[in-house]
Amino acid sequence: MKALRRIWKFGKDHPTAVITWAILLTGWEIAAHLAPEPTFARAPIVPAWEYVFTDAFKALSGNWTIPRWAPNPVSGGEETYLGAVLALGYNTLNSMYRLSLGLFVGIIAGVGSGLLLSYYPWIRQMAWAPLNLLRMFPLLAAIPIFQFWLGANLRGTTTFIAFGVWVLLVVATINAVRNVPDRFIESARTLGASRLRTYRSIVVPAAIPELRTGLLLSAGLSWSLVVGAEYIGISNGLGNLLSVAEFTTNTGRMIIIAVVIGVSALVTFFVLNSIFNRFVSWMPRTAETKGLGSAAGAAALGGPMGE
Repeated sequence: MKALRRIWKFGKDHPTAVITWAILLTGWEIAAHLAPEPTFARAPIVPAWEYVFTDAFKALSGNWTIPRWAPNPVSGGEETYLGAVLALGYNTLNSMYRLSLGLFVGIIAGVGSGLLLSYYPWIRQMAWAPLNLLRMFPLLAAIPIFQFWLGANLRGTTTFIAFGVWVLLVVATINAVRNVPDRFIESARTLGASRLRTYRSIVVPAAIPELRTGLLLSAGLSWSLVVGAEYIGISNGLGNLLSVAEFTTNTGRMIIIAVVIGVSALVTFFVLNSIFNRFVSWMPRTAETKGLGSAAGAAALGGPMGE
């Protein structure tokens, strides 16, 4: 009941968003019934919602290969909703595990190296051109290289995700430090603080709030990287399910996996934003910056929050 009350309250507070989603979902359903007949079975060009959440969803139970809790269709068992839920949950947890490791390592490495480069101007000047070159490199094209170097396994996937997050955050951290107002530094130095103490006690805390957008963008990027890595080389995870759906031209399954990835990304935004808020609890925030929608929206738009 509490969840229903929240949904009702959201609808009252954001009627435009509800109407927009209703139009999109209805338009998709109409397009599904007007689209031409598919050439292959279980491969409608535009899958209707009733097909997506019945036949296509139940077919996912074929990815539940553990012989317990639900029948195994691979061994001759029937397709069940429980098996589909278990298969989705199992593969989602595998993807989130790889993502969490890579995201954690990437954040530590990206923010840490960004702060280090900002403290030493001569190192930053030497590294700025290579860093910007790495930013231009298409990360998905680097997946085969990392898998060749480290293998199509947890180590290779985690390192690849960490690398992508590092490239994004090291530049974001340098820019955040650069945007710290000069008056903060001048005031500290006037009061007798050393360069190191000024940087540690003034510059770093003042730069942290601006890193919010970079961190949220890194969460969205991480999902793209983990799905891409699983898509071409890992035997489980949401990316693997997506590759199987493409191989069998199962458009209904593609829609389900896209929805699961979207929801998982929102959860990642929410968790990362909540953790970040604890680090900047001293910073004044408006009511709009506290919700999940604000966190995801700021990351999508690429703009800072709380201004």
